[in-house]
Amino acid sequence: MNGKLTLPRAEARPRRVRHLRAHLPLYLMVLPALASVLVFNYAPLFGLVIAFQDFSPFRGVLGSDFVGWQNFQDAFRNPFFVNALKNSLIISGLKLAVGFPAAIVLALLLNEVRARWIKVTVQTATILPFFISWVVAGAMFRSLLAPDGAVNELRAGLGLTPHAFLSDPSAFRLVLVLQDTWKYAGYFAVLYLAAMAAIDRATYEAAEIDGASRWQQMRYVTLPGISNTMVTLLVILIGYLVSAGFEQVYVMYNVSVYSTADILETFTLRLGLQQSNYGLATAVGLFQGAISLLLVGAANLIARRVRGQGLF
Repeated sequence: MNGKLTLPRAEARPRRVRHLRAHLPLYLMVLPALASVLVFNYAPLFGLVIAFQDFSPFRGVLGSDFVGWQNFQDAFRNPFFVNALKNSLIISGLKLAVGFPAAIVLALLLNEVRARWIKVTVQTATILPFFISWVVAGAMFRSLLAPDGAVNELRAGLGLTPHAFLSDPSAFRLVLVLQDTWKYAGYFAVLYLAAMAAIDRATYEAAEIDGASRWQQMRYVTLPGISNTMVTLLVILIGYLVSAGFEQVYVMYNVSVYSTADILETFTLRLGLQQSNYGLATAVGLFQGAISLLLVGAANLIARRVRGQGLF
């Protein structure tokens, strides 16, 4: 006897049937979402076999020749792949280094604002860019940063010469980083504000009684209170270090900035749609997904060892 009550199979089966009948409407509501995940997330995984084939659309997956790791070897020897991987890591690393703390600082500042109308106005203004598509955002920034755009007109008013930001390889990465921060900082700040709202107000009162200033309360109460949210988002964002943001780069870059703006997604696009090298393109995409998985796992492992708690 292990102390647990176990039902005979003959009795457990009718119980499962009764449970299914009682909750049938709920299961039916889940079916569309489950079918969507199976069709759009799991079924396409069958296509990953193309990464190991000399794929031809005319012969199909079952008729194409199997080449093993040849596509991966060709990718690693391709200088454009190496450049795209380097650019992806640099752009994503800069976005993480600037955007991640920017969202935390914005949330901390908004949390300290006592005038509700100011807080609501700033929070609304900073979260609105998140709902703007990259196509629209790209058109806005192209207009602002054009040689005759508002930014260069302002530079001319200050006595500076106009600068072609979107054609300058060294300046283009900075444009991408600032644009990404502008778009996502407000959204992530809302997540941190939600975590701050869950902090017990008695902790702030106790800190105030002990003589803690507003800065000290922010440092020793607010930041530790949102540390779990910070770690969770950091682990997730680290998984995107090899994904620099296809939509953003695609609507912003041009031939003159390929040296610093060509990333793995745009490189894969050229391989697949322009050069019809589907096997090599799939191999690059599979490599990118595998590296992202390893990065998330490594970041989570480090978080668990440092803080005793990770994402999973």
